[in-house]
Amino acid sequence: MVQSVKSGSLHDDNAAGDLKSDFARLKADFKILKDDIAAMGAARAGEAKTNLKEGLVNAEDQAREAIDVASSELQEIQKQAEKAVKKKPLTAVAAALAIGYFIGGIARK
Repeated sequence: MVQSVKSGSLHDDNAAGDLKSDFARLKADFKILKDDIAAMGAARAGEAKTNLKEGLVNAEDQAREAIDVASSELQEIQKQAEKAVKKKPLTAVAAALAIGYFIGGIARK
C-alpha cells in the first residue's frame, strides 16, 4: 500500500511538472504571437502613413493645378473686360452703375 501512495505522488509530481512546462511553452508562444501582431500593426501603420503622405502630395498637386487654371481663366476674363471697357467706355460705366444699383437693392433687403 505504501508503494502505491509513493508512486501516485511521483506520478502527480510528473504531471504537475509537465503542466508547468506546457504552461511555460504556452506563455512563450503567446509572447511570440503578441510580438508578431505588434510588428504587423507597426508595418501596416507605416504603410498607411506612406499612403497618406502620397495622397496628400497628390491632392496638393491637383489643388495647385486647379489654382493655376483658375488664375489663368481669371486673367483672361480680366483682359476681355479691359478690352470691352476700352471699346465702349460709356456702356461699361452704365453696366457698372446698374450692377451697383442691383447689389445695393439686394443688400437693403
